[in-house]
Amino acid sequence: MKKLISTFLLTVLLPTFMFCQDATNQTSVKTKTGIIKIEGQWEQLNTAEDSGQTYLKNKEGVIIAVAQNAKKSYPFFDSTKSNDDNLTSFYTWDSDYYKENNFKTAKLKENKALEYIIWKYNDNKADNVFLFASTKNSFLNLLVYTNNWPEAEKIIFLEKTYKLNK
Repeated sequence: MKKLISTFLLTVLLPTFMFCQDATNQTSVKTKTGIIKIEGQWEQLNTAEDSGQTYLKNKEGVIIAVAQNAKKSYPFFDSTKSNDDNLTSFYTWDSDYYKENNFKTAKLKENKALEYIIWKYNDNKADNVFLFASTKNSFLNLLVYTNNWPEAEKIIFLEKTYKLNK
């Protein structure tokens, strides 16, 4: 009987307890249009007034940035277009800026059902991997900037952060 109770505790209760602990291990960032939640402990560095991006750093030295701005604040936004079309315009607008400034860019992933695009540019120091997403009235801009994580880990982190805030 003791073995049965021990097995129950280890297989059912312990994972549940661990999951609950992970759910509370979050950092929240106030943006121009709401709050963005990020898994883990992050120290806020600064906020860029022009883009609204708030930069954060974790204990591993990984730098991320988050921004959520009203769609109407962007010059390319067209209220007669679909969310998907406006998201594509957002990606094109930002990636073209980096191309014009001689940076290499690449679209890494697109999920039309969840309305996000993951892309990158390299600033000759590290890949800047972005997730751009469209919500009803806002664009979400998430960035991972580090050489500490491989590209796949950056993408997983961005997708988790997006799903946490969708």
